[in-house]
Amino acid sequence: MSATSLFAITDHGSPTYAQIFGPVFWGFCVALVLCGVSILQGYLYFTRYNDKIGVRLVAAIMITLDLISMVLICQSMYYYMLPHYGSFAPLGAVTKELTVECLISAVITFTSQMYFVYQLHMVKSPRAGSTATVMKALVVLFATIGLAGATGCVVMMFTFPHNVFMHRNMAFGILAGVAKGFGAAADIVATVALCIFLKEAKTGISKTSSLLRSLMHLVINRGILVTLAQFLLLITFFASSGHLYWLAVHINTTKLYVCTFFGMLNARTTLQERYAAGSAHMSMSLSNGDSATLNSRRMTGAGLAAYFKNTVAGAGGIVMDENSKVIEKSSSDTEYAVSLGEIRVTTSSTVVDM
Repeated sequence: MSATSLFAITDHGSPTYAQIFGPVFWGFCVALVLCGVSILQGYLYFTRYNDKIGVRLVAAIMITLDLISMVLICQSMYYYMLPHYGSFAPLGAVTKELTVECLISAVITFTSQMYFVYQLHMVKSPRAGSTATVMKALVVLFATIGLAGATGCVVMMFTFPHNVFMHRNMAFGILAGVAKGFGAAADIVATVALCIFLKEAKTGISKTSSLLRSLMHLVINRGILVTLAQFLLLITFFASSGHLYWLAVHINTTKLYVCTFFGMLNARTTLQERYAAGSAHMSMSLSNGDSATLNSRRMTGAGLAAYFKNTVAGAGGIVMDENSKVIEKSSSDTEYAVSLGEIRVTTSSTVVDM
């Protein structure tokens, strides 16, 4: 079988080298930009936050896998495009580096989805009842099936490397469809579930409601972005089997998961400052039973923590936990916590801890 017979023949003859590799090249350029964004996001996260060791470990794994993935993509692009420039022969088989990258992509996707399950778990709403359990179970189920499908694709790529790009193995196509379809389903369910739980936490207090709306917008934007990427990859994989459009989408989907993962972690700084800034009337319970009140001071979350630690605590010892959280209570039985490391909103019926 000749190299050019790998590709569909049109009325104008076989596709040109530029038509085949052009989309992949531009997808590769976008992936480089997104990798740079994820590196910056990772740097900002590790220099600003001191989260639980589990969260920091997951973040470290995500950024490490993303960098390894980018290195493997670079090597594969070099192999396919430069040593045999103008020839389609290298596309006769998938490289081991690209196969390993597909496995890393599956792990990153699954890890990001499991972090969403963790966020669902942290939204403790008595109103949700069994709904929360069902939603979390569905996300875990869909994500696990997606991971299994992706792992099957990797096995097929190792076993039949000559039947991946064109004249693909039927089993490989089915497994790819399962991986992307259930991956998209997991993202949709997780996004809808978290938005429902956050909506249930809505209160009559404007500042609290504004914070919850911001969290919902963040969750929705993340869900839409990664779900569209999964669907676009699914469509291009099956609708344009004679081209490599799907490969250009694939190498960027992983980057989107990493960028949105760190984006949600780092967005807490903006939300904290927006939430804590402005005129405030804060009544603080002290350990000796007295109270201290702060009127109309404009501070960020960090400024509030410093003020309470240096000023109010010296007057009687404000009640703080090990993360220097400051508790504010309002007359409508709504409690908030402003901390340097996390966002915590507690209403009379729901706890949101992100």
